[in-house]
Parts: sequence; C-alpha cells; structure tokens
Amino acid sequence: MIWGNVRRNSMNSSLILTPKMLSQSRVIAKGNRIRDINRLIDTYGGTPSKWIKKSSPSFEISGVQYEYHWYEHPGIDRVEIKLKEVIVK
Repeated sequence: MIWGNVRRNSMNSSLILTPKMLSQSRVIAKGNRIRDINRLIDTYGGTPSKWIKKSSPSFEISGVQYEYHWYEHPGIDRVEIKLKEVIVK
C-alpha cells in the first residue's frame, strides 16, 4: 500500500473515528521511532516513550480507500487526525 494525498479531517466534518475504528487501529510507530517526535513534544508536551502513531483500518468513500492517521499520548489524547488516501498497487 502507498499513502497518497493527506486530507485533514475538515474535508468532511461528518467523518469521524468510530469506536470500531479505534478498537481495530494499529500502531505505526512508537516513541523515538516517530519522525516528528520532537515537534510533538514541543507542541503538546509529554515524554517521547509514551507517544504512539496509529492508523485506522481502511474504509471506502465513493470508491476511494482511506485511512485515518493520528498521534496519541496518555493524558494528552489524540492529536493531528489526518485522513489519508490509500493507493493500492
């Protein structure tokens, strides 16, 4: 899979992370393996070891596959939720 265009969750405010998506999410990276870890700490605080980058399962809208990607930290919550187009090759 290749991730294409990033679309902020403002693309359609009715699209949200559902409880099912959250329960089926997967970890993409943790702690210092997150490319933007220093920016996350500067912006939101927290310790590097507790930051996690996650992805939702893919889903379809009008024939196009998408996933949500976001960062999480206990005590800070989910931040920077992005809707990403998934290009299957």
